[in-house]
Amino acid sequence: MPYPLLLHAKHRGADVTYQAFGEWMVPWHFESTPREYETLRTGVGLLDYSMLALVEVQGADRINFLQNLLTNDIKRLEPGAGCPAALLDASGHLITDLLVFVEPEAVWLLCDATQAAAVTQTLERYVFSEQVSLTNHERRQAVLALQGPRTIECLIQLLGRVVSLPSAGDHVTASFQGLPARIIRHTLTGDVGALCLCDGAHAEPLWDLLASRGTAFGLRLVGWEALNIARIETGIPMYGIDMDHTNLLPETGLERVAVSATKGCYVGQEIIARMETQGSANKKLMALVLEGEESAVAGDRLVQGELEVGRITSACWSLGLNRPIAMGYVKRPAYEPGTMVDVLRADRRILARVSPRPFIPHK
Repeated sequence: MPYPLLLHAKHRGADVTYQAFGEWMVPWHFESTPREYETLRTGVGLLDYSMLALVEVQGADRINFLQNLLTNDIKRLEPGAGCPAALLDASGHLITDLLVFVEPEAVWLLCDATQAAAVTQTLERYVFSEQVSLTNHERRQAVLALQGPRTIECLIQLLGRVVSLPSAGDHVTASFQGLPARIIRHTLTGDVGALCLCDGAHAEPLWDLLASRGTAFGLRLVGWEALNIARIETGIPMYGIDMDHTNLLPETGLERVAVSATKGCYVGQEIIARMETQGSANKKLMALVLEGEESAVAGDRLVQGELEVGRITSACWSLGLNRPIAMGYVKRPAYEPGTMVDVLRADRRILARVSPRPFIPHK
């Protein structure tokens, strides 16, 4: 049974349509998906994104400890900065992707809530004599997402002060009329975006405040259908939808944003380096442009003739491109851009062209 988001009871009503999405039951749309999509592309959308959880890492050795385990360069981060990263097993498979951000007394790891326990347990296995403590804050913190080109403008107006978040992962603490929150620059759609993390007890009043006061600055409630379309268009994979523990990191494309090539060793690094030296992955998460009007569905197989060459993980009707698009794993050599494949949809074949991600570039 899908897990509810923290504000599930708050959303429940005649004007909200729910749908299962991966492991979660999410508000699929509030009013109309085209209008909510337009908000994400031109204004600022407010979403309940409480499918994430925080793992807190404290102790004198926390930076060196994480530097030796995570894929990105944690040592370079000053307090107030952050970066994407991944935690792998020794064979190079993905345990989960992470957003890492550093504060003076702690490093915080933001990950899919279904993987928070695995992250904590995996890291604990590597603690020997290091001064490190780990705390899983799963389901204790709410995550409210503000996404769209007017996000920073809206935050400045709501807070009544300048908010400087120039780079992804940059973060500040703030108070919305007495409601404390941590604001992190992070995009879910390829455009400007921020995550507002707050105590679970403050989630409803903070949601109400943002929803009521933000409308003057272009803010509207947005459901996950519009979010899903926007993130597929921008080629952003989601854990549990487009990737999981069965995937080697280079299959996902995360190595382009979540891996430092200069930091040295991390768990799984030897496997990743060998794959880079000896040749690319046997399959890759690619974009697919479908011919005609019919959309694909997650799980549809990709074939060339009678040979199976992959499967769809995410699909939608793109409102930005006005055509069906998808993401999916395609085997070598069919993942070369421009290759034509067929999507098996029931007893039909839909012609599709393999393309690099993204469809619509990050802004």
